[in-house]
Amino acid sequence: MTSPSLSQQSPLITPISGEQQQQVIEASNVYIEQAVVLFDVRARPVDIVFDLKGRNAGMYRVKQQGRLFNRRCQREIRYNPFIFAKYFDDNMRTTVPHEVAHYIADIIYGLKNIKPHGKEWKDIMRVFNADASVTADYDLSGIPLRQKKLFCYRCACREHQLSSVRHNRIVRERSRYHCKICKQPLQRTVKV
Repeated sequence: MTSPSLSQQSPLITPISGEQQQQVIEASNVYIEQAVVLFDVRARPVDIVFDLKGRNAGMYRVKQQGRLFNRRCQREIRYNPFIFAKYFDDNMRTTVPHEVAHYIADIIYGLKNIKPHGKEWKDIMRVFNADASVTADYDLSGIPLRQKKLFCYRCACREHQLSSVRHNRIVRERSRYHCKICKQPLQRTVKV
């Protein structure tokens, strides 16, 4: 099966408007306020941004910034403006409580102490009266997807495709990778 040419691909979806972004932010804050009351917790600042691309409709993450003694945590809920544009109502019902539940679970239990979609997270979703499904099955035509770049390497017995992360580790001499079959080190092959 061949991939469709650029002229045959679906036109790109326009991301959600500023007004719709504000609706998502308000809905997120309603869930946060509900959790503050029900779980008797103090909400820490969380940024809500619309910069997520690819297959995920949302993501909660904590970024560690600073050195050992001066470390700060920046919490953020990221939403995919393209998937929200195509499936706005469904994402308001599912993705918003899903990501806020991760944030609340982090505040109550700490991320290192629980599984991402474990019992604690499911209990929060139940309190939100939201579906605790982990993934959605959306048609992603028209939504910009991240393309993974692969690098060709060889050993004594075959060719290997390495991700850019592994390739960069080799280039920076932080790692060496060996074939699991012949145990020989992988060498970069140059395409002609």
